[in-house]
Amino acid sequence: MKWVLFLLLILSAGAEAAVRKTPHDLALGESRIRVNVYENDGAAVTYFAPHHNEQAGLNLAKEFVRTRGGRLVEIESFSETTGSAQRYLKFQYGGKAYQIDPNRIYTDNGRSCSLSPDIAPVVKLFADELIKLILAEDGRSLRPGERFIVAVHNNTDVDGKAETARAGDLTAAAFIKAKRTHAEFYDQAEGVYLSNMEEDPDNFVFLSGTQLVGHFAGAGFNAVVQKSGARLNSTKCSIDDGSFSVFSAQNSISYICLEADGLTGAFRQRMMFESVYKLLGPETLAKK
Repeated sequence: MKWVLFLLLILSAGAEAAVRKTPHDLALGESRIRVNVYENDGAAVTYFAPHHNEQAGLNLAKEFVRTRGGRLVEIESFSETTGSAQRYLKFQYGGKAYQIDPNRIYTDNGRSCSLSPDIAPVVKLFADELIKLILAEDGRSLRPGERFIVAVHNNTDVDGKAETARAGDLTAAAFIKAKRTHAEFYDQAEGVYLSNMEEDPDNFVFLSGTQLVGHFAGAGFNAVVQKSGARLNSTKCSIDDGSFSVFSAQNSISYICLEADGLTGAFRQRMMFESVYKLLGPETLAKK
């Protein structure tokens, strides 16, 4: 019995050690930003978590990479005063302090919409190096064997907000109503599928094309389809906002975003991850 327990401990330790964590310190102005890449054999998929404060989805991504395989690219961002995970990246340049949203930096137009001209070039250098960690070395195509990139996000609970604060909230239904309430949603969306099986409007899958709508809709998820890459080539900030989804579409890269309520959506987001691995094939399901 002791030998069995000893063997189980060895196997368990080996499974945990299978995940390889490689830290990268990327230059952003005069500062360095830590970007961690977690890798585990068994699945040809890369997850990307740009917002470090969205810990629920990030922790699920780490769990699935550990148990099913794949890669995860994580941007670290912590508050200097509280040590808590933060959404924005803070950096120094030219003796001044700046902060940026790490999901609004991947296109020239998006950078011009959200950044002052004096820092746009240094942010581009950072974004280009980050893209090379997420994608293939050319920064414009998927890594060998991969079929899509998967972004992981959490949002806030729309039901927990006052009625007046709900108009611009990020839900699948908002992409339908957005012509009146949130131009950015409306201008980027091609279409929306709302499932009777989804009880929380905060939970949905965002897709760069129609090819995977049937897969996720069949699993009971709300699904939003982004406009095609050609229709996202615009100087209008509500169309090309510099997000990684827009960058992916403009470069014909298949993109999936798993969006869920950060407080109550863990179960549904876990099911979203399961659906991703079903797309990858039965061999990825056997690593549970």
